[in-house]
Amino acid sequence: MALPAATQEFEQGLRDAFKGASSKHVKFDFKGGIDAPDVPAPLTEPDDMVIVTSPCHSYEPIKVPEEGSGPYHCLVCGQAFAV
Repeated sequence: MALPAATQEFEQGLRDAFKGASSKHVKFDFKGGIDAPDVPAPLTEPDDMVIVTSPCHSYEPIKVPEEGSGPYHCLVCGQAFAV
């Protein structure tokens, strides 16, 4: 998304740099440009997960599918637990 704006700034900088150049050896001719990309669709995530906390390290919960059955494992120590 930032590429067109950055390119425009770069192009303007080149135009300004070569504005006073009147030499046979230096020629600046700009043709073209970069079109702005299409705006991407917003990211969506289905709400089909529940948060489960392990009995050993409750400060580090995990997200699991609603219809999941386990066993699940603690992210900190790896201990298996059931819900």
